[in-house]
Amino acid sequence: MNRFISTIAILASIMATANAFAPSLPLASRTGTFSPNTVNINDAPYQPVSLQRQRKSVAQVQTMGLFGLGAPEVGIILVAAAFLLGPDKLASLGKDAGKIAGELKEVPKEFQAGLAEGEASAKAMKDKQEAEAAVIVEKETKE
Repeated sequence: MNRFISTIAILASIMATANAFAPSLPLASRTGTFSPNTVNINDAPYQPVSLQRQRKSVAQVQTMGLFGLGAPEVGIILVAAAFLLGPDKLASLGKDAGKIAGELKEVPKEFQAGLAEGEASAKAMKDKQEAEAAVIVEKETKE
């Protein structure tokens, strides 16, 4: 008898967990028996969000937030930081940010100079190898 009750309890818990993952239907479409209306989910008036077509944005430009935060949230954080730091610390941070921005402007120029230097050294090595190869070929033809 205890085994029968435990089997019924296990079956009931399995059925309950299976229903937890099924989409809920409005009361009007629910029936007490197993009918084709409850089997075919595409005919049901309610579909889960994953099956519904996603709504398109009405905005013409999509902007990405910083770490999942939108512009208003970032603005509030910046204002709070300004109040916490005070004008003296904020001025020094602004100067440091300006210096960093100036240094970042120099990076592409240094990169171009490095590329030109690398091309020049590669061309010099190629010319040297070609000259050495020409000398070897000339020696072999004399022999």
